[in-house]
Amino acid sequence: MKITTKEELYNSQTFNFCFQPGDGTCYDIVMCDDPHGGYLIIWPNYVTYRYFPTEHGEKGEIKHLHGQKNDYTTRAIFNFLESL
Repeated sequence: MKITTKEELYNSQTFNFCFQPGDGTCYDIVMCDDPHGGYLIIWPNYVTYRYFPTEHGEKGEIKHLHGQKNDYTTRAIFNFLESL
């Protein structure tokens, strides 16, 4: 996996990541705290997720909130987030 950009935006709770999982695709996502728990993950113009990271040995969770639902994209973004 190649991460080409990791930028802190606005404050220490909002990040922009541009990454390539190695299969020819590229994702440019924004990650920020969600007031309802977890993190909001936004892939602009495509999809929004809520992500709950791995805690205490339990596997993390990603939930589709809006936009184009695509299992391949969901897995790629989830795997990236789990690797952080």
